[in-house]
Amino acid sequence: MSKLVGRLLLAVGLAVSLNAAASTYDLGTLTTGYTDFGTYSVGRGSFSDTIDFSLGSASNLEVGIGSLEVLLGGSVRTGINSLNMVLYNSSSTVLGSGTDIAVSSTLPAGSYFAVITGIGSGSNGGKFGGTFAVSAVPEPNTWAMLFVGLGLLGFTAMRRKVG
Repeated sequence: MSKLVGRLLLAVGLAVSLNAAASTYDLGTLTTGYTDFGTYSVGRGSFSDTIDFSLGSASNLEVGIGSLEVLLGGSVRTGINSLNMVLYNSSSTVLGSGTDIAVSSTLPAGSYFAVITGIGSGSNGGKFGGTFAVSAVPEPNTWAMLFVGLGLLGFTAMRRKVG
């Protein structure tokens, strides 16, 4: 009896591991603007894909992902359940998670990665894609020039009131 249970557990473990999939994609260095990271196909069952990227300079970052569901004849051909993304820095510190992430602090130049997980639920698995939005952080001298300009405008306005 225990041999039968052992064989069943082994078979279930192999079936689950055969359904699990993992791929890694490298987007290179992201620049200011929007970078679509394509549409990736996954098979039926659990998956965990990694997207590597880097920032060439200090930046603000937002990222969003979504899945494509295709219904044909009342059955789901492609779909993903439990789609989620976790964003990490090179030290594996979590910067955010979910399907829409806006990092609350400025990120320094360096390497980052996102791990996207879910369950391909359609008869043909599933498809997901997303976009990174990178915006530049103003240089300190830009802020200094802004404040000097505002000060000069205030000084000019004050002089006109007095005179």
